[in-house]
Amino acid sequence: MNNKMFHRGPDDAGEYFYQNTALAMRRLSIIDLSTGHQPIHDETETIWTVLNGEIYNFTELREELFAKGHKFYTNTDTEVVVHLYQEYGDDFAKHLDGMFAVAVYDQPKDKLIIARDRAGKKPLYYFDSPGHFVFGSEMKVLLEHPAVSRDIDQISLQQYLLYSYILTPRSIFQDVKKIPEGHYLVIEKGVVKSPVQYWKYTFPEKIIHRPEKDWIEMVDEILFRAVKKRLISDVPLGVFLSGGVDSSLVVAMMCRAMPSKNVKTFSIKVDEPAYDESKWSRWAAEIMQTDHHEFTVATDQILDIMDDVISNMDEPMADSSILPTHIVSKLTRQHVTVALGGDGGDEVFGGYPKYFAQRWASRLEKIPAPIRKWCLEKPLSWLPSPDGSVLLGQGKIEAFFKSLHHNFALRNQFWVSPFLPEQIQNLTGSPLLQEAIDPILERAAEYCGIDDIVNKTMFLDYKIVMQDNFNVKVDRASMLTSLEIREPFMDTELVELAAQLPSRLKVKGMETKYLLKKVTEKYYPKEFIYRKKWGFGIPMKKWIRGKLAPQFEEVLSRENIKAVGLVKPELCCKLLEDHLSGKADNKAPLWNLFLLHKWYDNYV
Repeated sequence: MNNKMFHRGPDDAGEYFYQNTALAMRRLSIIDLSTGHQPIHDETETIWTVLNGEIYNFTELREELFAKGHKFYTNTDTEVVVHLYQEYGDDFAKHLDGMFAVAVYDQPKDKLIIARDRAGKKPLYYFDSPGHFVFGSEMKVLLEHPAVSRDIDQISLQQYLLYSYILTPRSIFQDVKKIPEGHYLVIEKGVVKSPVQYWKYTFPEKIIHRPEKDWIEMVDEILFRAVKKRLISDVPLGVFLSGGVDSSLVVAMMCRAMPSKNVKTFSIKVDEPAYDESKWSRWAAEIMQTDHHEFTVATDQILDIMDDVISNMDEPMADSSILPTHIVSKLTRQHVTVALGGDGGDEVFGGYPKYFAQRWASRLEKIPAPIRKWCLEKPLSWLPSPDGSVLLGQGKIEAFFKSLHHNFALRNQFWVSPFLPEQIQNLTGSPLLQEAIDPILERAAEYCGIDDIVNKTMFLDYKIVMQDNFNVKVDRASMLTSLEIREPFMDTELVELAAQLPSRLKVKGMETKYLLKKVTEKYYPKEFIYRKKWGFGIPMKKWIRGKLAPQFEEVLSRENIKAVGLVKPELCCKLLEDHLSGKADNKAPLWNLFLLHKWYDNYV
């Protein structure tokens, strides 16, 4: 099991055995290279821990615990965990500031606690049966255990088809679950208890009024602190620079914390003009005077790594940007072991057009459907749908109107769904199960704060899209290359501050990330900041009609689909036929189906 995740920790490995309990860990050495071997134990060698990730406040915690009489034998961040458990018991995770999946075993009590960080940066799967409890950082680790079955969960399959990923706590396999972000799970004397939430993402009950300049200063300072704490490392460190607002701000903060010539920035230049933003990353690097590394990537290079990425994905997750994310991770790893990223900025500061679209929808849903159709939907449907456009591309206008009648939480998902809910029955032979959409409504009901459509939608994206799509994508793409990614925009203090920010300062009219862009003005010229945004992705429509056509025709052939038996072939074959002939742009549903069958071939 431990060797199965060698890529997550090629530097070291360790095991602990006691009666019917075993812990194992592979280590990517970043802090305390010489004495940080895991598992780590307390003074009595009866409490043991393994940790994947980084604890950013471990120095302060260590000083506090040392003052209370605790003794340390390493300088690693992991050791504070066992002493926190001694001091605070099950609540130890509340004191950790970082990204982590952690397990603590209390030998005298025969008690195991597993916990996950507040932002869900690090994955944590588990399997529970009457005779076994198995957990790990990746699904493939659990599947090495003979007790873990590979029976497909039909509800999860419908979720995947509908959303392109599977919602926590489910996984694609019936018997494997995921610990939600900000939760821990206790297993004592063989009894598995329900997950406990130790941190909750909340919004204020009323609008907090502050001058705009005060908000700007607060965000600027707390983002700087978030970046600075993520620079702790005993190995080379760099930063992804896409040229967008978020990554460029992270670079600016790094240049405040250290000489800019020592800041290593990394970006890729692709051979598809509509998807190439390298001129912006190059400009940002010139402004900040960083040590910039730009990698030129050809289409063929991305296609070459596709099978490797899919075979290590654990669960089907149809975000095709995992391919360029893996490429930039692989090339960056040749220079550094740790890289900072800009993920999370859109979810916590209002970076998506769908946030102002939700405002429109909440007004338009009150207009009778016939009037909407002929006065708005029809004229707008004539607008072009250019590849890569975040506002008009991928049939967004059509999707906007088709989902207008749904609850705001459902339309937030259906707007980007590769399949309409009614198509799920054609695919699976079963009507869309209520259990497949209930988690969306349940997450929406968890929202605490002022009744504001933008805040409510951003809360959903933090709880769903960020957890089950973006975090999964970045973790798999980077850790496959043994590169650790740290995300300042997912810092707890920054996330909590952003929640207090009035939504009018996040999304102002059609201007997304309004206040964050005001912060960026302190470091970059306006013409750099206020430009048309394009999504980070690949030309999948073109590839399916070209270089990928033979693979798609083979994987999505009627014979293969029937042999696998996950979905019915009629709709699949029609979608492929229409796409290859140029009648329709079906790249999203086709990639969803293609990846599902490629994943099945690897894992089942």
